Amino acid sequence: MTAPMTQGLRAAHKLMHEIESEPDHALQVRKIALQFFDATAPLHGMGRTERGLLEAAAMLHDIGLAVDVSSHHKKSRDLILENGLPGFTEDQLKMTACIARYHRKAPPRPEHKVFRQLSPDEQTTVTKLAALLRVADGLDRAHCGATQSLSATSAADRLALSVEQRRPCRTDIWGALRKRGLFEETFGVKLDIAANKPRGASRHDDVA
Repeated sequence: MTAPMTQGLRAAHKLMHEIESEPDHALQVRKIALQFFDATAPLHGMGRTERGLLEAAAMLHDIGLAVDVSSHHKKSRDLILENGLPGFTEDQLKMTACIARYHRKAPPRPEHKVFRQLSPDEQTTVTKLAALLRVADGLDRAHCGATQSLSATSAADRLALSVEQRRPCRTDIWGALRKRGLFEETFGVKLDIAANKPRGASRHDDVA
C-alpha cells in the first residue's frame, strides 16, 4: 500500500472515532468488507487502491447518523467531503464519499450529486465497492459482531458466501440477503449467503 493511501486510511480512522457513535460496528463492517473483497477478487478484478477506498468507506459509512438518521447515508458522504482525508486525491475522496453514500437505499445513478462528477471508470469502481459494502453492512445488521470470517465459492452464475459466526445470528444473514441486490446486478451472479453452524451451537443460542 502506498504511503498516501496509508495516510488517508489513518485519517479515516481518526474521523471515525471523532464522529461515529458505534465504532465497533464500523470496524466490524470494515473487517467483513475486506474479507469479502479478498474472497471475491477473481470476480471483481480490483486491486490494492480500490481495497483501500473500500476500507475507508466502511469505517465512515455511518458517521452521518450524528446529523440525520433517516438520510444518514447522504450525510456520511457530505461529512467525508467536508472533513477530507489527507493522503487521498480529490477523486479518491469523492469515490470514498460515494461508496459510503451507497451503502443503503438507492443504487448509484448518473444524475446523483458527486457521483456524476466521477469518470465512467470511477463510477464503475464505486458501484462495485458499494455492492460489497452493502453486503458487509448487512452481515452486522444486529450490531453484535457475530460474523467472524467468510469464504466464497463460485460455480457458473452463482456465488456462495459461507459465513462463520461466533454465535448464531439469523438477523445478520437476513440483513446480508436483504442487501445483495446491487451485488447481483453489478456482477451478474446470484449470491447465496448462509451461516456455518458452529460446533456445539444449539437453536437456543441464536441472538436474534
